Amino acid sequence: MTIFNFEDNEFYYEIEGQGPPLVLAHPYMSSTTHWHKSGWVDILNKNNTLIMFDYTGHGKTSCPNKIENYYISYVSEVIIKILNENNIDNFSIFGFSMGGRICYELIRKYNERINSMIIGGMHSKPPSSHKKIISYKEENLSPIVKEKFDLNGLKLSNEAQDEWEGAEDIISNYLNPCLLFAGSEDPYYNWIESSADKFKDSELLKLDGLGHIGAFWRINRIKEKIENFLK
Repeated sequence: MTIFNFEDNEFYYEIEGQGPPLVLAHPYMSSTTHWHKSGWVDILNKNNTLIMFDYTGHGKTSCPNKIENYYISYVSEVIIKILNENNIDNFSIFGFSMGGRICYELIRKYNERINSMIIGGMHSKPPSSHKKIISYKEENLSPIVKEKFDLNGLKLSNEAQDEWEGAEDIISNYLNPCLLFAGSEDPYYNWIESSADKFKDSELLKLDGLGHIGAFWRINRIKEKIENFLK
């Protein structure tokens, strides 16, 4: 168990595998554990050094009471500090859903450090421009979520995401390859397609018949493409 201390908060992270550094940024209401459960770690750690971390209010990381500690920009800075702590300069990143927002946000200040980017199930528009499909409503949470997560942390994380300003204005600054993927039934799909068009060097893979979170768990539909992309 590895803990990184930053501004009186403890951030849990893991590093495993061998090869070029690859950051894995998990979805909302998820954690590092889900990269293992889904099978992604077993696939990607053979040829990559994986850096996985739990966001504020998620997994084994602290759950402070200030919304400032939950902003996408704040969480993005934390992963950069973890990378710096481990003497990792350039890296690739694979983010899904909320993790995709972290990918977009990193372009703002760390564009030149990102070798390649994989974004699953997320577009670059600010949440204020549309109705989110995944949000915090305590009455709708499953018993397992209520058991495994700090509910106030999830609530603050949801509110912080609502304030994200998006990345429509900075996508063109990123010049390295970007692979985007999403299920054809994902309510975000058209916006993801629009975001893909803004990159200089991108490819969008459409997974027929899958919804939003299904595109994360059905790794057999996308794993070969991602492995080849990272080579």
